Amino acid sequence: MPASVWPARSRGAASSYVVFLEDEVVLVDLVVVLWDIARSGPFPPEVTVQSGVAGAVVLVHGPDFSVAGRSGGPVLVVSDRIRGVLRIDRDPSWQQELSALIGELVAVGQGAEPFDESMLPPPPRMPWHRDR
Repeated sequence: MPASVWPARSRGAASSYVVFLEDEVVLVDLVVVLWDIARSGPFPPEVTVQSGVAGAVVLVHGPDFSVAGRSGGPVLVVSDRIRGVLRIDRDPSWQQELSALIGELVAVGQGAEPFDESMLPPPPRMPWHRDR
């Protein structure tokens, strides 16, 4: 959107509500669906990515929700199952996970292969582990 029309179009931003994810079961379920989409493959049809001055913006459309997020920025949710526009990135217990999720959605939306957790090496042995 051109900067000249931003003030006229941004009025809706004042009506978003900051929520904690665990207060709304619907939102936790939505995050699970988003992780499934992020791990489904490159160029998932539900994901659109647009690069901008402030970073990449990802838009994800699910069966009954839409999520707009910016890398390092706000994550907004609109759903048929909740009322209003909810901002979910301010929940301190989920900030790190949401940041990683948005990063992965941006990557697969731009054509990268999904992250494969099975390729992680096992954790190193610690001094308190005993040989059995």
